[in-house]
Amino acid sequence: MGVRSGEEASEAAALRAQREEMHRELVRKTFRIGELEQELTELARTYEESLSWRLTAPIRSLKPTLKKLLG
Repeated sequence: MGVRSGEEASEAAALRAQREEMHRELVRKTFRIGELEQELTELARTYEESLSWRLTAPIRSLKPTLKKLLG
């Protein structure tokens, strides 16, 4: 019974270490997602502030109306 308890304790320790590593990886990926979302927001802002985006705004605003008329 003593050997089994040692094996179980060792397995439990290995599982805890694995869980901690997965938690660290989750935190890293969550942080990276936040960075990517910020980059995407900045990129969208850059496009929306561009001259071509502003010039084509009236055409884009007609798209839903055209879909209703043609669809």
